[in-house]
Amino acid sequence: MKGILPELKDKSIGVILYYRFPRSTKYLIIKHRKGHWSFAKGHKEKEELAIQTAKRELDEEAGIDEVEFLSKKVLLTEKYLFINKDKMKVLKEVDYFIAGSKTNKVKIDNKEIVSYKWCTLKGAEKVLTYKQSKRILKKASIFINKKNYP
Repeated sequence: MKGILPELKDKSIGVILYYRFPRSTKYLIIKHRKGHWSFAKGHKEKEELAIQTAKRELDEEAGIDEVEFLSKKVLLTEKYLFINKDKMKVLKEVDYFIAGSKTNKVKIDNKEIVSYKWCTLKGAEKVLTYKQSKRILKKASIFINKKNYP
């Protein structure tokens, strides 16, 4: 799809969420109703700050509201091109925050989300649907492990 000019642009805000289990750090991967495995994300509402969108989407999709963000700034961004249901090319941009969860209890929103898993990095790479999600999670794990984080 390289070289194809997009007809539409779409922007979302998401959260890469982790939880430190006794033996490993795991990431929350959710299965969206459309069938793909990814992270909690959604569109900004009027007057909402990006971090507020991230918190709201995580609460709506996974029922988790007790988190600690690594930063109040967006730490990662992914961009990709896809064809929507109307056969239009869409350039999608997702800004991600990274947060640690204070709970591993998830209550999915059955309207948008059909399932979830807590996965190690290796496990998540097997579950995530898209290559760009796998790449962004690898980058997030570097931040989480403090290798690259101030």
